[in-house]
Amino acid sequence: MPVVAAIPNYNMGDNLDRLLPQVLAQGYDDVYVLDDASTDDSAEVVRRFGNDVKFVRSPRNQGAGANRNQIIDCVDDRTLIHFVDADMELQTDEIPARAREVFARYQHRSVGLIGGLVCRHDGVQEPHNYGAVFSAWGGITSGLPLLIDRLRDTPRLAAAAQRFAGPLMRDWPNILATPTPTPAYWLHEGNMLVDSGVLRSLGGYDPELRCHETQDLAIRMEKRGIGRQFDPEIKVIHLHIDVRGKNRNRWANRAVRQLIRKHGLMRWLCDR
Repeated sequence: MPVVAAIPNYNMGDNLDRLLPQVLAQGYDDVYVLDDASTDDSAEVVRRFGNDVKFVRSPRNQGAGANRNQIIDCVDDRTLIHFVDADMELQTDEIPARAREVFARYQHRSVGLIGGLVCRHDGVQEPHNYGAVFSAWGGITSGLPLLIDRLRDTPRLAAAAQRFAGPLMRDWPNILATPTPTPAYWLHEGNMLVDSGVLRSLGGYDPELRCHETQDLAIRMEKRGIGRQFDPEIKVIHLHIDVRGKNRNRWANRAVRQLIRKHGLMRWLCDR
């Protein structure tokens, strides 16, 4: 199975210049930069890598989900797409070979999407590396990993909070423990493997969403019986380069309303 790297990008030319040599050293079958109409020097940065990197540019800014969809027309079915956000650093060698092995590991469970390990500079797993279903319950419990993360400088207090909240956090990472493989509802799209045929059959990401697009994709996969899995085999460091600015909260709130209308109020209230 071919493995391609797909790097969604918007105005992250500086980090692309650092990331692309890491990606090219891995030996992917193809490397794509999916550009969401950047206004910085991203196009020039990619151009310096010649034919080794394919630059796919949207004529207008559409948002992260629609930008990711550009890969669908670039690859055949039975291709393994490795989405790597432009503000990441790779921490794993021989990723294409490992990606094939990881994907084969879960074929018997009809898994179509696998999220890898996303850490911060200090090496700690991100609190929202994966998470619960997008619902009222998921929203309530989503704050618990963040709370424990804020308590990490006081280990005894953090451990006590983890023990107390653990039963409510079964669908969220335990950032105080070593990451281990586990089924997940949705996964961090910044380090994610997906079968191209599965993504195409679902129509890709919802282009109307500028936030929570991975949660929407997971809901649609769940309805189709397509499994999702977290596996820490492939690790990246997230640099958290913010290009959304003040729009982030506005887009997030709008996406909540869009998803409730799309998938139903009762599902949002009752699913967990």
